Amino acid sequence: MKYIIETSKHQSFSEASKALFISQSTLSTAIKSVEESLGIILFHRNNRGVTLTYDGEDYLKYAKEIVYQSEQLEQRYQSRKYLPMRFSVSTQRLPFAVRSFTKLTSDLNLDTYDIAIRECPTYSVIHDVATHRSELGILSIHNSYISSIKKVLVSYNLCFNEISQLKPYVFINSLHPLATKKSISLEDLEPYPFVTYDQKIDLSHFTEEILFYKLLNRNIHVSDRCTKIALVRNCNCFSIGPDLTNSNADIFHKGLGEILAIPLKNFPEPLHLGYISLISQPLSKLSKQYLRYLESDVKTIAKL
Repeated sequence: MKYIIETSKHQSFSEASKALFISQSTLSTAIKSVEESLGIILFHRNNRGVTLTYDGEDYLKYAKEIVYQSEQLEQRYQSRKYLPMRFSVSTQRLPFAVRSFTKLTSDLNLDTYDIAIRECPTYSVIHDVATHRSELGILSIHNSYISSIKKVLVSYNLCFNEISQLKPYVFINSLHPLATKKSISLEDLEPYPFVTYDQKIDLSHFTEEILFYKLLNRNIHVSDRCTKIALVRNCNCFSIGPDLTNSNADIFHKGLGEILAIPLKNFPEPLHLGYISLISQPLSKLSKQYLRYLESDVKTIAKL
């Protein structure tokens, strides 16, 4: 295709062969082979040079697009050779995982790098790591579900590496009727809507939250953290988990009210926080650096 494009550009086999750094006979033979294979004539040949036939013009439109896409694909992966750092992490909607990624990004004193973070449901985190889309997956798993999750991971050749065990908190806004309590029980929460992440899969152990089936009279399912935060800030809703970002510093959030983290009463079972990775693949330098930031951040939460 490149030969044909170049020949069309120069309207001469000899000039095109010079531009391509090949012999004229090699070029002519290659184009003739394409014509015979497709059963069409691409060029009118005469003593003054060559011109495209109608079929040749039609062929050239598609050939240019294919060659362009091919070159773009080559450039994408050839350029990776010059990117000294590549790293991707997939995580449940966990603020400390994002904070750790931010710290990692701040410390990358490099001209070029290629890194990514993906906040997604639990099953997507597992799929990303299993398919090499991400090197690490960050999961917070309820104690009751840790065994079943580990069985799922083994089937994907993944392992779970625990970092810490965290206490669950109830998140409500500062004007909520329960805001003055030092701890909140499940019974206290029954009258209020529960804001929960939609996992798109009907398996309770895939959630990063604690599900209480007797609280399912009022549920609000959301797909991202920003929506959950907005609902908790503006309504008498509640959320449960190890962490929920609270940003009240800029004009967009001004006056919307702080989000409070209040311990969940009489709930001894912890949340197991850890990372998943492929059993057969050693961790990269960036993965280890990211995990150090994550462990440091989580230690602060665990002391609360």
